[in-house]
Amino acid sequence: MFEHLPTKRRNILRWLLAGGITAFIAPFAYAIGKFLAFQGAFAGSKTAKLSAAELTPDSPSKLVEIEGEPVIVVREGDNSIRAFTATCTHLGCIVSFKPQIPGFYCKCHSGKYDVNGVNVPGTRPKSPLTELVVNQQADDLEVSLTPKNSAA
Repeated sequence: MFEHLPTKRRNILRWLLAGGITAFIAPFAYAIGKFLAFQGAFAGSKTAKLSAAELTPDSPSKLVEIEGEPVIVVREGDNSIRAFTATCTHLGCIVSFKPQIPGFYCKCHSGKYDVNGVNVPGTRPKSPLTELVVNQQADDLEVSLTPKNSAA
């Protein structure tokens, strides 16, 4: 292909061609690798274990992951501990707990939920966050993906 060019130019053009092909193929190879490495819903732990001492008045919430799903654990003013799914019901962003609202906030589109995980009328989320079961024994907490109202 490059036989009519001097050897030095030929080598440079071959390296440029190889680099261009590599740059074109690399994103596809990365995506295929991520797809093959994905463990899905079977990944991770079935429960999240943490200490109630991790939830302080200065930091009343903690984001944990259960089976690949984000969960937010919150200590309320009366020291009760609750857990909610942390995926916004509008666009799937991760919500955070803001005591000053009070409630949950999604920074993707300024979505708001009250302290019970119910979407605030007038904001984008159209359905509430799911409250999850929290088992507490002394200072140890165990959170699962079991919805609280179906755990009765």
